[in-house]
Amino acid sequence: MCIDRLTLSGCYWGRQPYGGDGFTIGKTSGELEAGPWELLNAAELAAAAQEKETHSFEIDPAQIVKQRCLPSELNYPMLEEYDFRNDNVNPDLDMELKPHAQPRPYQEKSLSKMFGNGRARSGIIVLPCGAGKSLVGVSAAARIKKSCLCLATNAVSVDQWAFQFKLWSTLRDDQICRFTSDSKERFRGNAGVVVTTYNMVAYGGKRSEESEKIIEEMWGLLLMDEVHVVPAQMFRKVISITKSHCKLGLTATLVREDEKITDLNFLIGPKLCEANWLDLVKGGFSANVQCAEVWCPMTKEFFAEYLKKENFKKKQGYKSDRKVKEQQDQRDRLKP
Repeated sequence: MCIDRLTLSGCYWGRQPYGGDGFTIGKTSGELEAGPWELLNAAELAAAAQEKETHSFEIDPAQIVKQRCLPSELNYPMLEEYDFRNDNVNPDLDMELKPHAQPRPYQEKSLSKMFGNGRARSGIIVLPCGAGKSLVGVSAAARIKKSCLCLATNAVSVDQWAFQFKLWSTLRDDQICRFTSDSKERFRGNAGVVVTTYNMVAYGGKRSEESEKIIEEMWGLLLMDEVHVVPAQMFRKVISITKSHCKLGLTATLVREDEKITDLNFLIGPKLCEANWLDLVKGGFSANVQCAEVWCPMTKEFFAEYLKKENFKKKQGYKSDRKVKEQQDQRDRLKP
């Protein structure tokens, strides 16, 4: 299939909640004139004004990844968008932000990039450490108002995310469930928020009944914390086995040493917004950072071994192995 550059420049593929298993064709050239302006805030209106005309065409679900990779060499990314306001199939989630939840300007900007045209656009938001990624994630879930699957890296992060949903939103305790090896909770009703780990979802063995429900559920929002871990072979399995209308990745460090960070463009979506930490410091939203560089001597023989390519995986294993870290900590404490 040949697509001219003019057509491809404005294309997106949108996941619709009705009309079969495929992706419906739509055109938004007139939507901005006749759209529901009262539902958009000022930041969203500004982003929508930049999108004069958008075309879409139907894609076989089995060809999603292939088609999303197709435009990468042309610098025309294909965008996944979810028309959540017109979704009458998936049950609504009664969820609002609490009055004290007031997103900062840079948080509102990142959300406007996601919801700028009245739909929920899949992609990645990059915010520095301590900049409030949790509030951005909770705010996105509150706007979509559908069931949300939140993925974290470990059980401690699961508890933290469950706390953040309770802190910033009006969700009741029985609407927020933690699903880990030690805690398998259930939410009452047809919609809710499930917080679990990447490992729990990517597990390849026999699943429990509760775990099967997570896989079978059609989620309105797939919220992924520390999204830079997703390109790993096991974690990227999460994308293929879960079903969701919209994917939002959050991270402070959109880098990897294995050069697979670009895989996120077709696994999740493009980078929607990235806040500059220097701007946050100048605005008083983040603390000043003081960096100290410490040079350590290294012998010529040791440095030669350090640079060898075959030792790279060993170094990565030592860095990530929890037992190795604990043993090193014990050795450090025993040193005079």
